[in-house]
Amino acid sequence: MNNASASSSLRAAFSHCVQQVRNYDYHHYLCLLELPHNMRKAAFAVRALNVETARAMDVASDPRIGLMRLVWWQEAIDKIYANKSIEHPTAQALLSVVHENKISKGWLKRSVEARINDARKEIGDAPEKIEDLEKYAEDTMSTNLYMTLQAGGIRSTAADHAASHIGKASGLLLLIKSLPYHANRNRHFSYIPTEVAAKHGLLVKHGDQAEIHLDSREGLSEAVFEMASVANDHLQKARELASTVPAEARPVLLPAVPAQVLLDSLRRVNFDVFDPRLARGILALVIQTTIGGGGRATARLDFWDSAAIRLPSEKDKTEDAVEQSGTTWAVLVAGSNGYGNYRHQADVCHAYQILKKGGLKEENIVVFMYDDIAMHEMNPRKGIIINHPQGQDVYAGVPKDYTGEHVNAANLYAVLLGDKKAVKGGTGKVVASKPNDRIFLFYSDHGGPGVLGMPNMPFLYAMDFINVLKKKHASGSYKEMVIYVEACESGSIFEGIMPSDLNIYVTTASNAEENSFGTYCPGMNPPPPPEYITCLGDLYSVAWMEDSERHNLKKETIKEQYQTVKERTSNFNNYNIGSHVMQYGSKNLTEEKLYLYLGFDPASVNFPPNNGQLEQHMEVVNQRDAEIFFMWQLYKRSEHGSEKKREILKQIRETMNHRNHIDGSIKFIGTFLYGPKNGATVLNSVRPLGLPLVDDWECLKSMVRVFETHCGSLTQYGMKHMRAFANICNSGVSQAQMEEASWAACDGHDLGHLHPSNKGYSA
Repeated sequence: MNNASASSSLRAAFSHCVQQVRNYDYHHYLCLLELPHNMRKAAFAVRALNVETARAMDVASDPRIGLMRLVWWQEAIDKIYANKSIEHPTAQALLSVVHENKISKGWLKRSVEARINDARKEIGDAPEKIEDLEKYAEDTMSTNLYMTLQAGGIRSTAADHAASHIGKASGLLLLIKSLPYHANRNRHFSYIPTEVAAKHGLLVKHGDQAEIHLDSREGLSEAVFEMASVANDHLQKARELASTVPAEARPVLLPAVPAQVLLDSLRRVNFDVFDPRLARGILALVIQTTIGGGGRATARLDFWDSAAIRLPSEKDKTEDAVEQSGTTWAVLVAGSNGYGNYRHQADVCHAYQILKKGGLKEENIVVFMYDDIAMHEMNPRKGIIINHPQGQDVYAGVPKDYTGEHVNAANLYAVLLGDKKAVKGGTGKVVASKPNDRIFLFYSDHGGPGVLGMPNMPFLYAMDFINVLKKKHASGSYKEMVIYVEACESGSIFEGIMPSDLNIYVTTASNAEENSFGTYCPGMNPPPPPEYITCLGDLYSVAWMEDSERHNLKKETIKEQYQTVKERTSNFNNYNIGSHVMQYGSKNLTEEKLYLYLGFDPASVNFPPNNGQLEQHMEVVNQRDAEIFFMWQLYKRSEHGSEKKREILKQIRETMNHRNHIDGSIKFIGTFLYGPKNGATVLNSVRPLGLPLVDDWECLKSMVRVFETHCGSLTQYGMKHMRAFANICNSGVSQAQMEEASWAACDGHDLGHLHPSNKGYSA
């Protein structure tokens, strides 16, 4: 490698280190900016290693893989000190600084070995005494400060002692702050010493085994107080050393500032680690040297850092560019029912959790879902709904505003318009928005050309929905609105009829003539837990939600999310297993930040605006085939020769017979009206982009009613033929002609339970 390329590679390696620390250890990133030039490169390389090892177990799909990664780093350090090149940017940066700055191998090894020992613990293992945690904190945090002092050529016993205390305090406080994360991840509090847990009534013994339980929130707060008091003692001892610490060492000791901020934040929430305000406290920093006073340092942009680094004292223009005013409202709609449609309600429940974490109030979120999934006899985890193979429960706390028979188009229209008098049943909650408010609408269901599904008839028809949006706009009762729609042919709801002057921006999972897709299904990669026989989510829906959970929504724009979701939903331009995400309406809104509609989770403040970590091809199933896919999974898992297996096979036959009946009837009507040569061509023709599906929407509804009277309900599968009915209207066929054609196609067919008198007409 020549000198120019080697220099370029090394510069890229250091830039990688900066970005890693900035993305995942933001408060220390701010501290490192205050270091003088001769220490900063080494400090970022060392901190980047700390990020790599701290995250190894969290990002691994299997704990064994995480442990292997840590052991790899242990071996990499040996290679670095043997002057062997390693193809990893953090390792490349370390190779440069350990030789240039004479960094001790012992400190690096000690920090990695502490992570390895921690990773080898069994779930539920806890340190016995708080001294054990102090040692872990020194090994993983103080060592970073020791190496930074070493890089600056600072030899001072006082500085070393202060670094030891500050590292211990920082480590203890960050372990305290991480308790909710570890509790949610594995339901254990493995960083509370058993001695402390026993003292405060948190230790429960089962024979020879003992576990820390969170039965007492008060007991947990007392345990946290005891641990935080030890951290406070370390910060006090560091202050006592201030007068003896050399001036050149004080910038290295700046991590005392975020440690003190976190300690103060714990005090403000009475040491309740589950208080959501806690996540905000450590981030409200103004970096200044507090070890022995000192003035504010000036951070300069180094030549090797290509990122535009914001000084800690500067205002964050990206977050404050748009001040949120008014209230954010949300309407979440799952338009299906039945366990085979699990994914739609899972999508909506997941969306609710994102909004709640983002700070939206329950009184401003309206949820439509049939609510027949969580307690369904086929649900292997009663009372729990998941939207990802390794996902947490998303059902807990979701309000039941409109369930069962009250999930219908009329109630949705009334809710959007804020018309309490027009609502039938449910909680009566509506979007009582004011002129300065914003609205977010998410709809997940089956669809067809010009329609979206509802578990109770009729379907939602495009022009009816657009007229509601126009009426809402005319009332002057909102500022801006964003709509996300997951359904087959969902683009047809807006194509050619969605105005661009309503201050409403829309994205859809598919264009006007293609399917959308279910994902996280049995037999796919990644698969749901083995006990599940249905798909957990939809491709477009999980794309926007998983994107939202990985980014700082005060920095990510609507446009950035659209681009990410568009790529992922296309399955990276493979449209046999993906679809075209479309956008309609007021596209000028795409420059706005997502938090204005989805809220802002304080825990995401360190996340980058868009980190591109979702580049994974997804295995999927066509939405319309998901029903058959579900029944086939049920059939495969039923006992051979059992009555249940025979009953499921009967259901599959009936479903396929109904589909064949609907398809055959439509084909016959086309032949009857246009002749055998032109029938299929006319019924299946697609209008050019920019034109609506149909010129006369009332004609479309009347043709559907005529068909269903003679041939039975379309059901969610039959939605696919809405384009045929639209083209019948567009070609000028009269209702009398449609009556005759439908009678000819279906005369003598036993409609049975599919007669529209049972569940109502689709139109």
